[in-house]
Formats: sequence, C-alpha cells, structure tokens
Amino acid sequence: MNELARVERVEGEQQGTLCLVRVHGEVDLSNAQEVSAAIGNAMGQEARGLVVDLSDITYLDSAGVALLLRLAERLRARRRQLYLVVPRGSPVRRVLDFTGLPRVIPLEARLEDALARCDSGLPDDLA
Repeated sequence: MNELARVERVEGEQQGTLCLVRVHGEVDLSNAQEVSAAIGNAMGQEARGLVVDLSDITYLDSAGVALLLRLAERLRARRRQLYLVVPRGSPVRRVLDFTGLPRVIPLEARLEDALARCDSGLPDDLA
C-alpha cells in the first residue's frame, strides 16, 4: 500500500435497516476518495440509516471532514440518516468538535448509542 494512504480497511455490515461501517487507519487527502467509495459500496440500497464508526481512526484531515459532510448531504437528500461514532477524548473527536461538525452530523461516543439513536431517528415511513 502507498505510504501516504494508510487506511487499513473499511468494513461494512447490515444490521436490520441500518448499515454499520467501520473505518480503520488514517483518512486524508491521499485516500479520502477511496474511503468514500468504500463506504458507498458497503451501504446497500435497502439501508435506511448509516452509522460510521471512526473509533479506530488515528488521523483525519480536512479532506476526511469534507468526505463526512458530503456523505451526510447525499444521505439527507435520500432521506437517510448518518451518525458517527467517535470516542470522547480522541484526537479525531477534537478535530470534529473544532470544525463544528457535530452541529451537522450527530456524534456518539459509543457504537451502541449511535445504533440505537439512528434506528429510533428514522422517519416513520422508513423504519
């Protein structure tokens, strides 16, 4: 793998009407498009909500933040919900808090909380 692109893997799984995607490694300008494509591929057409677990992300730059914002816009346009899992105190959480992203995309510290919140936050005709 290219030394600049250090994303180790993107894993996706369906959990009922939700899709859970776990991203591991680093997300930066060198691999943000790859990560975005992998997240898109992991989310099937039947998924009504998406939880992206960033607990194992070690680095996220502005390209990664932009990726998350574009993803949220695309999902919102399709009446789908996005939630992020980012542990409190992690460097990535500090970056996202600094950018104001939690005002746009809900963040949870624990995966279980994000899954429950996403599932309960789906519009009635989609749940």
